Amino acid sequence: MNTMGPAAMKPERSDDQRTEPGVSDLLLIEDDVIQAHEIEVYFERQGFTVSKLTGGSDSLHNVGRIDPKVVIVDYHLPDIDGMTVAARVHRLAPHAAVILMSGRIDFVPSEALDRLGVVAFFKKPINLGALRRLVSKLVKNPKLTRKQLSSPLSRLFSLGG
Repeated sequence: MNTMGPAAMKPERSDDQRTEPGVSDLLLIEDDVIQAHEIEVYFERQGFTVSKLTGGSDSLHNVGRIDPKVVIVDYHLPDIDGMTVAARVHRLAPHAAVILMSGRIDFVPSEALDRLGVVAFFKKPINLGALRRLVSKLVKNPKLTRKQLSSPLSRLFSLGG
């Protein structure tokens, strides 16, 4: 299982935030600089284009410019909670799939995820392999719903993932 580890212990420069205009495979909204760096490096090594931001407000101002296919949002952000960010991202970029993650809560009720347009919830420490498999599916088809992704038929045909 891949989890956050010492490989990402390098501090990140604040001018290193990647927010270039254009389509990104993945927008990461995470205020923990070390975790953000590790997730970014992991996905870039897998061939994904990654943009990252550390605040909810900043992400809402930039999501249209970044135009991500998938957005991963931390539940606990310093300026706006992740649930609010997820809901607003879903409205501002309805074509993007939204994933929520947290190290402080164990789950979010299915009804809340559906209401917010969130396709998945990950508890930290994150299994990066499982996250990569999901992101790969969503980059190819961002319109997949949480129910489609969790259906028995979907799991049957994604065993090789």
